[in-house]
Amino acid sequence: MEKQSKTIRDTLLKLPNNEIAERKRVFIDYYYYKGKSIDLEKAKQSPELYGQNWQVDDNVDYKPTQDIRNKVKPLLKKQARWMFGKKPTLVFKADDLKDKEQCEELRKFIEDVFEYNNFWNNTRKAFLEVIIKKRVLLRAEANPGEPIVIKYESIEDFYYKEKNGKLLKAIFFEEDEMNVFKEQDKDKIYYLHTYYYKIDEKTKLLQAWYKKETYKNTELQKELTIDQNTGFSTIPCWLIRNGGELNNTFGESDVTDLRDAQNQYNRRNSDFADALKFQMFGSEAIIDGNEDDVNKLNIAPGALHAIKTRDELAENGAQATIQRQEYNIGNSEAMNSYLDRADSDMKETLDMPKISDLNNIPSAKAMIYLYNDLIARCEEKFNDWERPLLSLINFIIEASSICYPGIFDKAWVNMNYTKLIKQNYPIPNDLDEKKKLAINEVEADVRSRKSYIKEYSDEEDSEKAFKEILEEKAMIVNSESDQYNKALDAELDNIDDKSNVGNE
Repeated sequence: MEKQSKTIRDTLLKLPNNEIAERKRVFIDYYYYKGKSIDLEKAKQSPELYGQNWQVDDNVDYKPTQDIRNKVKPLLKKQARWMFGKKPTLVFKADDLKDKEQCEELRKFIEDVFEYNNFWNNTRKAFLEVIIKKRVLLRAEANPGEPIVIKYESIEDFYYKEKNGKLLKAIFFEEDEMNVFKEQDKDKIYYLHTYYYKIDEKTKLLQAWYKKETYKNTELQKELTIDQNTGFSTIPCWLIRNGGELNNTFGESDVTDLRDAQNQYNRRNSDFADALKFQMFGSEAIIDGNEDDVNKLNIAPGALHAIKTRDELAENGAQATIQRQEYNIGNSEAMNSYLDRADSDMKETLDMPKISDLNNIPSAKAMIYLYNDLIARCEEKFNDWERPLLSLINFIIEASSICYPGIFDKAWVNMNYTKLIKQNYPIPNDLDEKKKLAINEVEADVRSRKSYIKEYSDEEDSEKAFKEILEEKAMIVNSESDQYNKALDAELDNIDDKSNVGNE
């Protein structure tokens, strides 16, 4: 069924030749990222299924070792954790201070929409996919009275058209959920969803349109086609590419730069395993043996050798002998050094520090310096993500009055503000030192208490927390004042009593 679905998908998307060739390369990169081939027999017919394995000559007396130690997968996963493992911080800065509270309410609303869609966790997975497959499509579904749905589409399931970096058309493939219950391929249902722009004949402005086509196998069901104006200012689709040079159409895969070092690591490690199995490649020398027997010699671990003496020598009483030249394991250090170098090269390619570099780190500041190249790499990659994410937020704000009536405050649309997305990296920091410095600044009246609460407290409403502190301080002052007044009244009463006694 999966194979059938792929055939239908490729047929309906109508991909040009350059896209077909590119997606084959993506397929190879993905299986390489996965590591060991799951079926070497199938790989002989489809070489892309080899993954990190390789083709060997079948005409040998033993099966060469293929010891796959996949370094690519954990390294790329680690990069994804660095990029989006910790949820980024959304910052909305109001241009007018009177809009500050409303800006904070809008930020919380956007966070709620993201939370409903498990957005940041899905974004981490999408980032991992885009550094392997080069491209991914971020899209949103907005229907009246229903929550906004945010999804990522893999490159296999969509096609698009763009010009000067602007996405003009996006088509993605979907299979009907009920197909699992249908045995005949001709009865299975598929959908093509198309978001595109159409020029309004009167205003000459671009309008965002949506079309849904239903197919029974490959036959279009015209009567079920939906084609309508969304009413939005933009199509809710954003293409994200992984790096690449200027005007690079497809982007680049991080797998490419890791491939050579990974291949050398696997092959040298496999050679070393074979060396151990064959007693360090010790060689066998046969003296005075029959030529036919020597040619039929079986080269395999633990093989039994029966060699006949050459006839002309046997007549003179000679005897064929087998001698073995053994080699010691003295080259193991060189092999370990080579493997360590290959492993180090892969980490260096992704700007990741080696474990040995993490020893004896004196402070969190030094730790940050050690990870500086990796942070810079992630910041560079975030440049490809920031604009689509900000555009997504703009679309959510535009569509929310329709999707969340009664919840979304339409006054938020009229505010002027700046949106920022701040990256948070999973690295230790000198938080205690920063808190101590911030407290000193508060005591020196160069930092507000509200600012300290907002940055270092877990309170969501810093204004409310500040008011509670003021109320508590007022209660303490009033309590102390009451105690002082009571003590003073008691003292005055004692003085009056003594004065009255003296007068008597």
